[in-house]
Amino acid sequence: MTHRLDAVQIRRLIARTLRVALDGGPAASQLTERWADADASENSWLAAITWDGVGAALGWALATLDLRHVPPPALDVHAADAYEEAKMQAATLTGDLERIGAEFHALGVSAIALKGSALLAAPYAPDLGARWTSNVDLLVTETQVEQAAWILESLDYMRGYEPSHDSGPQRAFHETFTSPEGRQVELHWRLGPARWGRATSASEWFARAEPSALQGLMVPAAADLFWHFLLHDARNHAWSTGSLRAALDLALVARAPSFDVSEVLRHLQDDPRPEPLIEAIADAAHLSAPLAAALEPSQHPRYLRLAGWRDFWGRRRWPTERIAETIAFGASLDRARRYGGWRATIEFVLRGGPESATESVGASAWRALTAVRHTAFLGAVAAAHFVAIPERQEGGRKRLPRVRNAR
Repeated sequence: MTHRLDAVQIRRLIARTLRVALDGGPAASQLTERWADADASENSWLAAITWDGVGAALGWALATLDLRHVPPPALDVHAADAYEEAKMQAATLTGDLERIGAEFHALGVSAIALKGSALLAAPYAPDLGARWTSNVDLLVTETQVEQAAWILESLDYMRGYEPSHDSGPQRAFHETFTSPEGRQVELHWRLGPARWGRATSASEWFARAEPSALQGLMVPAAADLFWHFLLHDARNHAWSTGSLRAALDLALVARAPSFDVSEVLRHLQDDPRPEPLIEAIADAAHLSAPLAAALEPSQHPRYLRLAGWRDFWGRRRWPTERIAETIAFGASLDRARRYGGWRATIEFVLRGGPESATESVGASAWRALTAVRHTAFLGAVAAAHFVAIPERQEGGRKRLPRVRNAR
């Protein structure tokens, strides 16, 4: 008999499947029966795997656990397709990394692969298709930024500046380059905008970096890569904030034999706002045995707390950019309500309107009208957030999850 699942139950089932696959399986009969009886609308399945960013991961997990064709057909097909596309994309981006790494090596530029690129260059992920990677991320020292940029331009990548997320110069912490085929390379010299403070410094990363299988490129020490994923989740304003995808990234790095969570926890001792960071680790502990052994898993992980929100907005017939912005805003608002940091959230709202390329009266008026409409829209979204996700009262400042004995 089929069992109708709501948004929370869908994500709980997906999370359990990912955990079993990451642990090496096999799938218990209860998990198989749960999938065989699962029922939800196709839009809800799509909203879950799309806006929690785990379509490829679920496709890999179902194949690994011999559960293909057990879930509802709509989900089974979408997850399998996402997995195959992720494998092809990984092969393409690996080729880009090899070409760029060879040129960097020839001209003496030291570079470290970041985020998804590091997962392609290091054996942390169980399968190249287990995580969708959309672009290439590379870290260089500030003294070699221009030389690295010149190399990319010599490989026919087009240089383009993005709107700054800093109050300082336009080139805040990375530049974006686009290949003739439309694939992007983000060239970093810090881990994030200056307003994140010392947490974004990568000055010591090169001394700790490890060789990769790709000539000319290194990979971060496992604890450093974990830290970067952690910042991207708990300090960023992104659609992936608080998602299963963010928890999966941390769980993948925690598989590294050299990973020691105590190195990450030491980082937090000097951080002025460690609570969102530790919550992100505790969320990932639901997908990772090494993390669960060191840190108490969250009682209410964000990917479940925000499930109804993501499901509601993820099923809208809107442009993808508008849905992504709404979901990102919801995750940022949830973080601000729980841990403070309203200034960053307000800045996220205020910089949402498009920039005008001219100073004409008509352009300025249109820009002002667009900004007002955008602010009003996010105001309505915020009101819906307060109604849909009531804040849990725990008395005083939110407590950190209990830390177990870290190895």
